[in-house]
Amino acid sequence: MEIRKITYVIPCYDESEVLPEFYRRVTRVAGELREYEFEFLFVNDGSNDGTSEILNAIAEKDTRVKILHFAKNQGHQIAITAGMDFATGDVIVVIDADLQDPPELVKEMLEKIKEGFEVVHARRRKRPGETFFKLFTAALFYRLMSWASSGPTIENCGDFRAFTKPVLRAVSGFRERHRFMRGIFSYIGFRQCIIEYDRDVRYAGNTKYPFRKMLGFAINAMLSFSASPIKTITWLSFVLWGSGLIYLGKSLVDHFVYKVTVPGWTSLVILLVFLTGTNLFCLGIIGSYIIRIFEQGQSRPLYWLCDTKNINFKEIDKNSREIEEVKLYYNSLNNT
Repeated sequence: MEIRKITYVIPCYDESEVLPEFYRRVTRVAGELREYEFEFLFVNDGSNDGTSEILNAIAEKDTRVKILHFAKNQGHQIAITAGMDFATGDVIVVIDADLQDPPELVKEMLEKIKEGFEVVHARRRKRPGETFFKLFTAALFYRLMSWASSGPTIENCGDFRAFTKPVLRAVSGFRERHRFMRGIFSYIGFRQCIIEYDRDVRYAGNTKYPFRKMLGFAINAMLSFSASPIKTITWLSFVLWGSGLIYLGKSLVDHFVYKVTVPGWTSLVILLVFLTGTNLFCLGIIGSYIIRIFEQGQSRPLYWLCDTKNINFKEIDKNSREIEEVKLYYNSLNNT
């Protein structure tokens, strides 16, 4: 395929300490690949630390820098979605701003796309600077996803990837609110490949994924791309029902054959506690699916913006609800 323009999609949340160095490195890549046009699409996900001011200052000096400012923090996965909605490149590279993923890897990604691949996943060989707990829980998460998901799951791959415009158009049609972008890219097909790299430690600042967010992300991924929890509940009900029949048979034999009249109070309490806890746990899983149905049925926009910089709406060839609302908003501002 002919590649004329490359778009970096960069979700940011409180990354003021990193942005100057990140900008220096991506512009250096652009300088080395002069045969391509570049745009750097930053999505400011409701930052509170001066990220907005730094991005606006960079955009004033460099028109290749385009910015979407969220009015409210919406989360990493939706920030990626917004960047994809406004991307205009022939090849889109999604990368975080923390410099753990090297922007220079785009050169290797482009070689794979020239070979005919349409999605290039970057898989981490090493993850220095991360705790044993983080590495253990990440490995456990991918094992569970491989077991539960109906489609393939690429182990140890984050959201650092490159893909072509046809893939962009396909993925942009997925508008569910509870998003798991890694699952979507694995699900859509196309010709995909994996390249490996050694991840760097975070350049500055703190991780934006503490344990609470990691747990929420894992639960969301499981519920969004698998019906296995519901299927597990079904099989568990058969197991418990069968166990109950066995215990009923034992009780009848004890009463009529062995004439045991003293009730088994301990076993009864244990069974009641176990079955009640199991029922509540199963109801919680079913409720999680119902909440997602309810929130999707509300049809609220995935995100809304309070400001943009260097965005040319004429270049954007999509017709998503969010983009149309942004167009109307800025047209109204220009007419007042």
